[in-house]
Amino acid sequence: MLFSPTVTDSDLTYEVKPGDALGAIASKHHVTLEVLKRANGLTGDLIRPRQKLKIPNGHFSLLVDKSQNQLLLTQDNQLFKSYPVATGTDGSTPVGTFKIVNKLTNPVWYRQGAVVPPDSPENILGTRWLGFDKKGYGIHGSVDPAGIGKQVTAGCVRLHNADVEELFAIVPVGTDVTVVD
Repeated sequence: MLFSPTVTDSDLTYEVKPGDALGAIASKHHVTLEVLKRANGLTGDLIRPRQKLKIPNGHFSLLVDKSQNQLLLTQDNQLFKSYPVATGTDGSTPVGTFKIVNKLTNPVWYRQGAVVPPDSPENILGTRWLGFDKKGYGIHGSVDPAGIGKQVTAGCVRLHNADVEELFAIVPVGTDVTVVD
């Protein structure tokens, strides 16, 4: 129901006011711009005063299970979707609770003082980056899908690009990520 235009009992309805911007409305209600657009059938950012918008209501969180190499996306403590992931070799993916503090599309990879551009085949980050509040760690895509489901990373959580793009569209900055052994 997240992307459906149907308003459920848990959703909010917002009436656009003069001067409102779609991004500001999304931020105010702790949803991503993509979720807000898709839930309202919008293809662009254009909105009109007095227009009614569906605001999907619910708290998302992420659980990464290193032993199963699975990422669970939950909404209000209910399983929303599960994704296969790659995690760190030799326990290098840190255990604990973190927050997503930044999100990047086609990220640059900074490796040992070198800058690896997004379009380089040597850039292991894939198409998206969701950075943790623990510097250097996050969730990202992959240029090597064969590693998904294994413990092969330097510590980050790696997904198929299509999966990380979907996750990127759903979870806002500030989302909790819990990593367990």
